[in-house]
Amino acid sequence: VRQWVDVQKQRSEEAARWQEQQQQLAALNELRRTEIKQIDALIAAAGQRLEEATTQHRKLHEEQTELSSRRSFLLDNITDLEQAMRDCIPRFPQPLRKKAEDAIYRLENPDDDHSLQDRYRDVLAILSASIAFDNTITVTREIREVEGERIALETIYMGLSRAWYVGRGNTIAGHGKATQEGWEWQPDNSISGQVRQAIDIYRKESSPGYVKLPF
Repeated sequence: VRQWVDVQKQRSEEAARWQEQQQQLAALNELRRTEIKQIDALIAAAGQRLEEATTQHRKLHEEQTELSSRRSFLLDNITDLEQAMRDCIPRFPQPLRKKAEDAIYRLENPDDDHSLQDRYRDVLAILSASIAFDNTITVTREIREVEGERIALETIYMGLSRAWYVGRGNTIAGHGKATQEGWEWQPDNSISGQVRQAIDIYRKESSPGYVKLPF
């Protein structure tokens, strides 16, 4: 009987240990399933982030390509504009050159460090000054060589097309016009009176009147 009791006791203990092991295995399996779910979620999230990063990289590459193409176009455009403006500068008289002196200097002395924005700003500054000058009458005092002698003159410019000058007590005069090589001046002392009258009318030092000047 004792042996039977011992056997039954041993069986009960083994059954208890087995049940405990089963519970431990079940808990372990549940933990592993949870870990697997977490890993799957991390993999999915990483895949989504990778896809998003790839999409963002593609967009950035496309934007960079577009910006590069746009900059190339702007660079070619400003180069053409600058050359066209350089071709016009010989037609600029001294009063106009003074109005845009700094921009003209940079245009005639290009610098590789000059930004694209600054290059456009200079061209626009010169263009604005030239348009303003071309649409108005300008009277200025200047020193210019006349028949081999540097003389103080008063000059009246009609835009960028024509100009007339008078000097030395109204004893010398002449007229000029803009060309691609610069301003060409033609002495003509016979018009000194008309030029003086036009300048005085402009300065409101004489009554308004009709003045005939040679073109």
